[in-house]
Amino acid sequence: MTACFVINGTPYNVDLTAFPADITLNTFIREHAQLTATKFMCLEGGCGVCICVVRGKHPATGETRTWAVNSCLTLLNTCADWQITTAEGIGNKRHGYHPIQKRLAKLNGTQCGFCSPAMVMNMYGLLESKGGRVTMEEVESSFDGNICRCTGYRPILDTMKSFAVDSNIELPEDCDDIEDFEFVACPRSGRQCSGGCHKKPLTALTYADGAQWYWPHSLTEVFNALAKVGNEQYILVAGNTAHGVYRRSPDIKHFIDLHGVPELKQHTIVGEKLTLGANLSLTEAIDIFQKVAQRPGFEYCEQLWRHF
Repeated sequence: MTACFVINGTPYNVDLTAFPADITLNTFIREHAQLTATKFMCLEGGCGVCICVVRGKHPATGETRTWAVNSCLTLLNTCADWQITTAEGIGNKRHGYHPIQKRLAKLNGTQCGFCSPAMVMNMYGLLESKGGRVTMEEVESSFDGNICRCTGYRPILDTMKSFAVDSNIELPEDCDDIEDFEFVACPRSGRQCSGGCHKKPLTALTYADGAQWYWPHSLTEVFNALAKVGNEQYILVAGNTAHGVYRRSPDIKHFIDLHGVPELKQHTIVGEKLTLGANLSLTEAIDIFQKVAQRPGFEYCEQLWRHF
């Protein structure tokens, strides 16, 4: 069984059985796509040096969205139909650098440089997800997961806040504007990849060592997969952040991917009750709380999103 996705405009059709069931996107990017700007260090989603940006369809709404991911926690089997962008994809020495990359260097926001590509990609993902319009508060709140041991953060935050609509950061005259940015394009056609390379959705895969991977597309299919597991060890594959606290057992034989289950990625409001799907990300929850807080009776949601 193959999975197809795009990295920096280049399509990849990957035989999933040629890799371990728990191989991460970070390992594939670095060791197989040979793109080493995406770093790794803690391998538990704590330092942020592995961040890249992905674009894909939301399972509940069908909308195409852009978001940043910790590639060290993202398993390769969850990446089907994604458009993945690394630091090399938005700018490099051969084709020219992105305004974020240039400005980070110009404002002395990098020293050893190990964390810099992920800092850039985190900001790139934020701008892409917000249509290019962010506030300084949103910028500062979005960098809690990026660690730098050299620079002291001030020049990094000054750089990133300079792209905000309410920025008061003074810039050198020769700094490029974000308007100069171009989408990552397919190297063959020159157009932005539309994704959707799978004509049929992935369903299930058995590995040579007996491991099973399931791609359920409804809650019913999730429970069907759980029924097949029996008493064997399994993992529900979502954000994988628990890996930072509880190391994944090497004996896991069943992987149930929840990314394609729309019931777990939606929210409903009935009367005075707001119900959130269990697989909504914190970013999605914050966006929901911000919008719902405008409704009478839900003003308390403002405190929730600010706390998050």
